[in-house]
Amino acid sequence: MSKEYADLTDRILRLLEKDSGQPVQELAKELKINRTFLAGYLKALENQGYVKSNLKELDLQKCISA
Repeated sequence: MSKEYADLTDRILRLLEKDSGQPVQELAKELKINRTFLAGYLKALENQGYVKSNLKELDLQKCISA
């Protein structure tokens, strides 16, 4: 994973840790990125096991080892 994407992942995970119920639109606005891109990125994080379901629940064990 490139440094740029690692930084984005860290920022996303920190925001989700604070409030995992935020709508994708609000997260995208706060991150200043495209909503559609973020939705796909969250899906990729879900596929990798970083977040679970639409609830965007963090898998803290996986995050710690990242």
